[in-house]
Amino acid sequence: MTSVLERPGDVADVAAEGVSAPVANSMKAKALHTAVSDALLFAAPASARLPFLEAVRLEFGGGQLVAVATDRFVLGASRVEYAGESFMVMVAGNDARALVKMAKTLKRDEADRAVTVEVVDAGAQVTFHFSTGESMSVRGLDVEFPNWRQLLPSDASRMGGIVGMGYTLAYLGRFTKARADEQGAGAQMVVFPSVTSSGKPGPTAIRIGEDFFGLLMPIRPPGDEWQFERPSWLDEASSVAVSGAGEVR
Repeated sequence: MTSVLERPGDVADVAAEGVSAPVANSMKAKALHTAVSDALLFAAPASARLPFLEAVRLEFGGGQLVAVATDRFVLGASRVEYAGESFMVMVAGNDARALVKMAKTLKRDEADRAVTVEVVDAGAQVTFHFSTGESMSVRGLDVEFPNWRQLLPSDASRMGGIVGMGYTLAYLGRFTKARADEQGAGAQMVVFPSVTSSGKPGPTAIRIGEDFFGLLMPIRPPGDEWQFERPSWLDEASSVAVSGAGEVR
């Protein structure tokens, strides 16, 4: 549930009802927008009818906010700077989109516009107060998100063993939209195809700069593996080759 707070007393009213007092934390509005909008690219749509995947997981703590989402076919995790207490909250997709809209900041204001994050009951309710006056309250979803860190390759031991990998273009395209500002400034996308323990194509790890990490699930090959074959139409037609050779003097 999302609500725009119209008066400062709304937060105080919650505490007065016997709920533990909120804790203040802070970050830049631009950073919040970047992390949540990145993660939303990888969340499941409402049509999937999977509430635990139609959401963004926000992990605050250790000097950073990590926003992560997955629809089972792709996964994206985006990191930005944050100062404050450690907590986690699952934000519904609609709430996350509303938060992104509110956090969007004009370039001239990026250095000054900040967010204070108030937390009640370890993330059961989170309120985002913007220095420009807007506020938004989000109630965390009571759903179990996949143990996403277990899906990530821990080292390079299963990488480089397969030449051909098949991908769904629509899924691959989502990664071209993550960290849009950094990609526009020349940040590179680096991919690391992997294999499973049985030698089959596994998830491809994708890095964009230093603060984005994703996974792209491959398409199963028609046989045991994808076989490279150069298309015959790339070969120069004999008539073209002959006519071209005759013109050289």
